[in-house]
Amino acid sequence: MTIALITPPASEPLSIAEMKTHLRIDHDHEDDLLLELLRAARQYTEFASGQKLLTQLWRQYVSGISQDRCVTLKVAPVQSISAVIAYDAEGEPSPLSLDEFDLVRGTEPVQLRFSDGVNMGRAANGLEIDIIAGLTDLAVEVPDTLKHAIRLLVAHWYEFRGAISPQQQPVSLPPGFDSLVRAYRPVRLA
Repeated sequence: MTIALITPPASEPLSIAEMKTHLRIDHDHEDDLLLELLRAARQYTEFASGQKLLTQLWRQYVSGISQDRCVTLKVAPVQSISAVIAYDAEGEPSPLSLDEFDLVRGTEPVQLRFSDGVNMGRAANGLEIDIIAGLTDLAVEVPDTLKHAIRLLVAHWYEFRGAISPQQQPVSLPPGFDSLVRAYRPVRLA
């Protein structure tokens, strides 16, 4: 299964002004760098925590349905499913209606269960599932611990900006980052 970001969040959990206050920066010369660092820190925090912070749209490409007619969704937390498209053997798309699948909450990770009538004609990437994911729509509602993790990352990366380019990050993580995101990681049983 492959996933792809279709629509990124409309904003970041922290503003440039909030980061400038935290870093004690009083000029505008590095606003573009700060925005890039904020974006990268949010993405890394999402990766490390296993949680998308702000509402965003992801597409999951599926090549097969299990015998129990379920597909495990690869992004979390799932707010809703905006579309499911099945492709026939000739590659023609067929949007599924809401009564042809159910979002199974209460499982970790969340699953999508399909009715018996759903058949994929194309073996490779026969289904496209559009998933709206994120903890919240509003930056002010992102948990403070995750915002602080982002602050730590941006400050750390900003401090070492001359030695390591933003594209090469994360070369190292600041102390305390892992402790802040650990509580948000999904629990995995061995």
